[in-house]
Amino acid sequence: MSNRKTIALNTLSQIMGKTITSGTTFIISILIAGSLGSSGYGDFTKITTFVALFYLFADFGLNAAYLELSENKKALNNLFSLRVAFGILLMFICVSMLAFLPGTSIQGYTPYVKFGIIVFSVSILLQSLITSSNAFFQKSFRYDLSSYALSVGAIFTLCIIFAFPYFGITGVLSSIFAFLAGSGITVITSLFFVNKFAHGLSFSWDIPVMRKMLSIAFPLGLTLLCNVVYFHADSILLTFFRSTSEVGVYGFAYKIFELPLSIPTFFMNAVFPLLLISRKSDNTPAFLRQVRQSAVLLFLLALVLVVLGYLTAPFISLVNADFLKSVLPLRILLLSLPVFFLTSLTMWVLIALKKRSQLFIIYFVSMVVNIGSNMLLIPKYGYMASAWITVVSEILVLMLSLLIIKKSIKGDMQKSSVPHHSFSPNG
Repeated sequence: MSNRKTIALNTLSQIMGKTITSGTTFIISILIAGSLGSSGYGDFTKITTFVALFYLFADFGLNAAYLELSENKKALNNLFSLRVAFGILLMFICVSMLAFLPGTSIQGYTPYVKFGIIVFSVSILLQSLITSSNAFFQKSFRYDLSSYALSVGAIFTLCIIFAFPYFGITGVLSSIFAFLAGSGITVITSLFFVNKFAHGLSFSWDIPVMRKMLSIAFPLGLTLLCNVVYFHADSILLTFFRSTSEVGVYGFAYKIFELPLSIPTFFMNAVFPLLLISRKSDNTPAFLRQVRQSAVLLFLLALVLVVLGYLTAPFISLVNADFLKSVLPLRILLLSLPVFFLTSLTMWVLIALKKRSQLFIIYFVSMVVNIGSNMLLIPKYGYMASAWITVVSEILVLMLSLLIIKKSIKGDMQKSSVPHHSFSPNG
């Protein structure tokens, strides 16, 4: 099968799966927001945002490391072993940190919110297993299996959310339980597919393989960590400085904004293995062609989504009158959509170029700028400042990434153009 067909089929299968999961997630968000209002949705956002910070700790770039070591038959089993160990450890760290979170009985991280975090911390382990399964699907170019698993879990969650009111079950915690149940179903389905096609999935502890995997993953893990911190810092800082209602208003706008962000991720899941092949074969023209074609496609698609999102944004107020205030921050966030699509590409291009350390510096700088700006501006300007800071931070990431990519490619082309001579002692 040609590269284009491989990319198209894997991207299409992911988009079809995401259409189902995003559709169900959107309906779930509407149901939860409509029943809880801005304050209740604010508590829901506090719980899910805080726990989601630990998902990237569990990931920590291990999938990319596995792809480089996937020819080793022990790599997959060791990947799962590492992820389970990390997932359990991070659950305990997540719960332990609750003692240091500020809050009163009515604002910030309230006792009710902290209990919700304890319950939802189980999702860290579940997400670790889902992410590990996706590494195998990516390596095998079988993202259709990942889409099946995610779709089954999302539909199961939606069914529970629909069923709860008939049994008199309402509130934030019931929504948390529904998401946990759906994630559990996704894990079971994913592991079934992995075990079927990997022919005997098991847990193993091969120290040399794990050490190699961690050494490859470490710079990327730090990068992803910086990325997720600055991606969620605004919601957490809003919790510290603004009301729960404002957290809910911004959280709902951000939830809708996040829906299309999975598209470039899915696209790059299909493209990245091919970029690695081009790099390993020193085929710079093919590498550049893949990058250019990907950039054009992602940018044009993002522009279409910006226009559609801008025009349809006012309809979110139909969910609940409280969310009329979410329209403006959503429109501001949508302005950064083309940039987010392109940085999804540049991030994996830098990884393929083995510029992991530079990638970490880029996202570390962006994280510092983002957090510093939010701490300075949120107390006075609230979520409007957070929305604009998101736009500026991602533009900074794109500019720095393009600068390093241009320099790296230029160096590679200069090396390839230098003729090689043989010299003898006699001249």
